[in-house]
Amino acid sequence: KLGLESGTERWPLPDSLARARGGGWLCGAMTGKVPLVTLLLGVCLAALAGQAVAQDGDEQVCQADGTGACVGKAVRDEIHEADTAEDGIANDIHKMCPVAGSGIRNYFQGLMKWFGRRIGFHKMLSLWPQDIASEGWSDDYTTLNYLLAARISLGLYWTRDKSWVNIPTAMATDKEEDLVRVENVHAPHEDIDGSPNFFRMESLVPSFVLKYAYMPAVTCFYSTLRRMSTHNNELNGTFEDALDDPFINTWEVVMNNTKYKKKVDWVMAFYDNAHSMDGQPLWPKQMTQFSLYFKKDEWEDRLEYAIAFHLIGAHRVEAGSWEFGNLPGIESVTLPFRVALNIFSTFDVRLHMGRYGTDLYFNEDGLPVLIKTPDGEIVLRGDKTWQYWKFVWRSTFITVITLVDHLHLAHFRTANLLSRAVREALDPDFPLRRLASIFTFGSIFVNLQAMHTLAGPNHMLHRATPFKEFTKLSSVVPSGDSGIITDITDLPAIKALMVDEEWEKLHPKLKEAPFFADGRLLVGAFRKLMDSIFAVSWEGTMCSANGTYSPNMMRMRTVIFKESREAHYALTPEVYEWLSAEDERCNTGNYKRVMADRLVAYFFIVTGWHRHVGFVGDYYADPELATMSWKDGEKFGRPRQHIIMTIINVFTSTHQPLLKEDYSHLFDG
Repeated sequence: KLGLESGTERWPLPDSLARARGGGWLCGAMTGKVPLVTLLLGVCLAALAGQAVAQDGDEQVCQADGTGACVGKAVRDEIHEADTAEDGIANDIHKMCPVAGSGIRNYFQGLMKWFGRRIGFHKMLSLWPQDIASEGWSDDYTTLNYLLAARISLGLYWTRDKSWVNIPTAMATDKEEDLVRVENVHAPHEDIDGSPNFFRMESLVPSFVLKYAYMPAVTCFYSTLRRMSTHNNELNGTFEDALDDPFINTWEVVMNNTKYKKKVDWVMAFYDNAHSMDGQPLWPKQMTQFSLYFKKDEWEDRLEYAIAFHLIGAHRVEAGSWEFGNLPGIESVTLPFRVALNIFSTFDVRLHMGRYGTDLYFNEDGLPVLIKTPDGEIVLRGDKTWQYWKFVWRSTFITVITLVDHLHLAHFRTANLLSRAVREALDPDFPLRRLASIFTFGSIFVNLQAMHTLAGPNHMLHRATPFKEFTKLSSVVPSGDSGIITDITDLPAIKALMVDEEWEKLHPKLKEAPFFADGRLLVGAFRKLMDSIFAVSWEGTMCSANGTYSPNMMRMRTVIFKESREAHYALTPEVYEWLSAEDERCNTGNYKRVMADRLVAYFFIVTGWHRHVGFVGDYYADPELATMSWKDGEKFGRPRQHIIMTIINVFTSTHQPLLKEDYSHLFDG
């Protein structure tokens, strides 16, 4: 049902493909005939690669910018240098994609544009909402991302369970060419523990094909998407936010002559009939009915109370005493809780975009009563701008949780580091390597996709958020110097769960929050697991009889320290001493406890924490409740940016193997 044929009618090829030579025409014909569109993109690239090699020596290459202009090799080299300057993803694209630097890629871009613009055909296949047009708000990038990433790729996805988790058979290397880099974040291209990673059909593909064709195809696919809707069709071309034209990318335009009266209904129309291959809805199951808080065209203050004290934001609530004086109508007030986000107001935003930030203060009942804006203005409940600043706070809060706590802390800081460490340092039959397979399954594959679409420039997260120097976020956010992310065992929320003394200090109102109440139980279970493992494995397996680390544990300690330093991650003095000590003795000091605590924190962050911060569908469904970017002064996200954001949501909400499943197969033999 995903093919490009309707009955016996053949959809015509674009002119650019009709003029292409050999493999270029063949790929156009194949993509117009065979149903699995996304998989054939890789096959087409393989056919085109041979032409790319031959054409790479040509003196001139014609650009696909609509001008028909041709440039010489020297100019093309200048474009390449501009693309890859301080851009690790662009460097990786030119290294991994055989057609990235060739004019052949223009034919492939033309094919994808042609495919994306067949909206009537996509409606016929139920891949696009029936009464919604793409004109007036979408661009080629947004349309293709929705069709290829959200609908077709996820439409072929099958929920993964324990059977997908492979028994380790080999060790990975840390060669430079095996990594893709964005500023401080470094991630492997492939998982030595094998596939399938995403599609069940991957298990049918020979390993050498996956190794030598799959990765170049994936890279070329992301390269082509990234160039879409930029001013020059290049990797670092400028894209348009379309915020200053009253006839483009506005809600009045997109909902005109449709049945939709609410923005949320228009948004959800894109996912009403969207399911994965096994019938699971692409949009996460609704857990909270936030519309109950919207009354008389305003969001009740109980909404922020629920978000902060009962739902996704509990781990970021600070308890203390903050006094404000000389307030209108009252002399002073002292408030016991806050969620402070003004630290993010220093990030520059693009033209017309609203700034992130706002510190929201709550009274003893947990209700919001005061906001401090990024400019230092104090806004009290009841002020005419109260609703606007609450919207700014909600949007900043949910996106900071997504960007910092989910992407950088859970995926890169924890899952990426743990996955690399156990694969590079531990033998396949080492007990901890087998155990870690449960907690690192899929991490390398997912993080590679995240490097392109969420950390790299000109892709989904960049276009959905307002940040001007987007790539620099991957330097600032993870760096210990910024103070945004501390060492994992030093995070206040993690310390409260792991250290009894810190738990006792936690405010009683926060102890009631599901994150802390349930998180304490889960951390306790992981602690019990680690204690039982270390009781039988520490002496002899991890720590040798002579009191020195076993080769496996020595390598793991070295890898964690090396990768933490490369990424400029913060480390507590105790952990720094454990990782950096030249002394190889393991039977002295607190090394056993430090390592056990580290593993407990790792396992909790990639499970319970990830679940807590990772499912944001309820918050992002309504662009008036929260969004990733907004025009300065408006209390809603714009259609284009919000739909891109929804694609991020569904792609990061796929169902994964559960902790309660039986993983005995990993420990056989």
